[in-house]
Amino acid sequence: MKPMTEHEAQFRREYAAFQYTDEMRAKILDMLRLVENVMAGTRPVAALENELNARIKGEDEISYGADFLSKWGEFTLRYKPNTAYPHGIEPKSFYFQFGPYLNGVSLTQLESALGLNREPESEAVINWPNFNMHTGKTTDSTSTYQKFLRCGDFYLGITISYNADSMEEVAHPTLLKTIIIDRIPLSSERRKTRDKLFFGDLPKTGDTCQMSGIYVPVFPNEEKFAWVKQATWKNQEYGMAAGYPFQSFPWHNPKTGHTEYEPVYWQFVRKSAV
Repeated sequence: MKPMTEHEAQFRREYAAFQYTDEMRAKILDMLRLVENVMAGTRPVAALENELNARIKGEDEISYGADFLSKWGEFTLRYKPNTAYPHGIEPKSFYFQFGPYLNGVSLTQLESALGLNREPESEAVINWPNFNMHTGKTTDSTSTYQKFLRCGDFYLGITISYNADSMEEVAHPTLLKTIIIDRIPLSSERRKTRDKLFFGDLPKTGDTCQMSGIYVPVFPNEEKFAWVKQATWKNQEYGMAAGYPFQSFPWHNPKTGHTEYEPVYWQFVRKSAV
């Protein structure tokens, strides 16, 4: 075995001496919230540049990278060019490897920070053991979740892995290794699950109206149509007739100068006045 160089020895000393502080842990949780918002589409990718000092890396320019709090961690957000998205960038996946492994942040803290739950629709798998295929030794305690979003054609798949050298550590992990967040296209079945989760049994554009009356639109993309809530209640109300399909919501797009039609859900308010 070759002797260790002074540079390698210094690297190991620095790595061994590195300690996370409570302030660092708080910054990490803030960073993860930001990244999840970017992955969900509620924050632009440019926020990574502004708040995390992340920069596009690689000649192919398909990923962002950054050193965050330590020079040993690996931060990567992969994307693909798409002119339909802000700055022409559509996020695909996020990967963070902690170096050294992060202590002092529990799985329940991560669930709270990222808005994860263990309800049936999340299909959560908690503290699942991973093994080295060659040695058979335990390596990780992994938890996976699927997080549905109110709008969009994808959901988030989230994988959290802690270091674990024994089944005891699998059940009670303490050292966080990696976090992965992926955008996953919605299948028809998962789309039904998402719609049921957020909109219950509300009828949507294209469904046949079962009861004549006054209805108001319920927008999947609340942020885009927040201005509607600022209008008077009367302007939000629409008369619908039984036996006819629910229509899309008409709105004027000032950027294009055209009237556009947004698929929405419809909430019954009251019967029509005779």
